[in-house]
Amino acid sequence: MRGQIIRNPRLEFLSPVLERWVDCIDRFNQFAGDAEAPHWHGAAANAGLLAAAAWQAELAALQQFAGKKQRDEGEFEGRCDLLIRSADEALYLSVSQRWPKIARLDMAGPLQQTAAVAHQVAGPSQLRAGALFVSPWKAGQHASPEELQDLVDDVQKHTACAIAWYFPYALRKLHNDLGQYFPGVALLIKQV
Repeated sequence: MRGQIIRNPRLEFLSPVLERWVDCIDRFNQFAGDAEAPHWHGAAANAGLLAAAAWQAELAALQQFAGKKQRDEGEFEGRCDLLIRSADEALYLSVSQRWPKIARLDMAGPLQQTAAVAHQVAGPSQLRAGALFVSPWKAGQHASPEELQDLVDDVQKHTACAIAWYFPYALRKLHNDLGQYFPGVALLIKQV
């Protein structure tokens, strides 16, 4: 199961990036096999995949770079997690990740926290957003097709400005040493 929803017209330029993001996940799994997935490895690894997807979509991306940040006290030097740039638009992202249980997928709070940090990653006139990677898990046994559909339905309910998800059949049975199953990943983007 894969898909995307872009609710904010200013983020429409991300559509090909989100398509290529799924391709990057597939390529990783092609080389690593179905016993490992990139969404296990945290926010920086997932930001790297999103950056690679931007380049594949013929845009430009830059990770972990120094730049001016904004606070109430004024401007200061800081770090931006990811910049995705087209010829017409530049999006400055603060990136985070969560690993909720499949049945507890309310990510409104974590998305708001990520967006709050994004408020500081660039100047007020620049397009800024929080990007939250969500890697749900289930204990005990793999996710059924019905559970995956419920998961996708839950992801689509979020009020994020852009949403993408990928829950491939091959990863439905992917688990760690503790018996936790990780069927895929979602990306929620909220503009500030």
